[in-house]
Amino acid sequence: MNHPFIATLTRSGPVGQALLAGLIGLSIYTWAVIVSRTGALRRADRAARAFLARFRQSGVEWMSGDVKLGTSEGPLEKICEAGLRELRLQRAAEGVGRPLSPQARDRVQATLETETSEQISELENGQIVLAVGASAGPLLGLLGTVWGIMNAFASMGMEGNAGIAAVAPGVAEALVGTVAGLAVAIPAVIAYNIHARKIQLVTTLFDRFTHEFMAALDHAGRRADRRDEPRELSPEPGSPVFARHRT
Repeated sequence: MNHPFIATLTRSGPVGQALLAGLIGLSIYTWAVIVSRTGALRRADRAARAFLARFRQSGVEWMSGDVKLGTSEGPLEKICEAGLRELRLQRAAEGVGRPLSPQARDRVQATLETETSEQISELENGQIVLAVGASAGPLLGLLGTVWGIMNAFASMGMEGNAGIAAVAPGVAEALVGTVAGLAVAIPAVIAYNIHARKIQLVTTLFDRFTHEFMAALDHAGRRADRRDEPRELSPEPGSPVFARHRT
């Protein structure tokens, strides 16, 4: 073929072709991860914001087992379901209608934090691939560059001159390796930072939801405590409190 890139590949040795093939495969895999994870993070952010809005509008109705705040399987739905399951278990153990003990409250909060960590881990799927592409791409490209320069010097030594015909194939192989490494690393670095920022924003929504969940639970517990407090009876007019001492 007359294309310079294809011609360089055909003239490269086995090592250079293997490096270029690895970089091309890594580039394809990196782009697949970028496209899939960008869509997944966008959907997770929208679902989390929508669920948080529904949660705030529901008041305290979400504590009832018959109320569903959403039908989608978003990350906040899973966190809320885990917290509600643990809340029902603790209420069944301590008695329905009674305020939760501090130990039961800590178990509910621990369940929320555990599920939050699992959802964050799911959001971070693919980040390791982007990190590998961003760090290994330039190194593999540099290895191809060094190998191409070595071939150029070897050709110079074999032909006994430093003409352009002797060094051009090796230099072209070196430059192609450099371009291939940068083509892998640059999109991976950009996507990694964008995804990390999006994950941080969604994680903030998770923390906000956990705080509001526990705050509502504490508020419900304080209301239950006030209902359980005995009310003071007002004294009747004929009681000794109203009796006056006569002189």
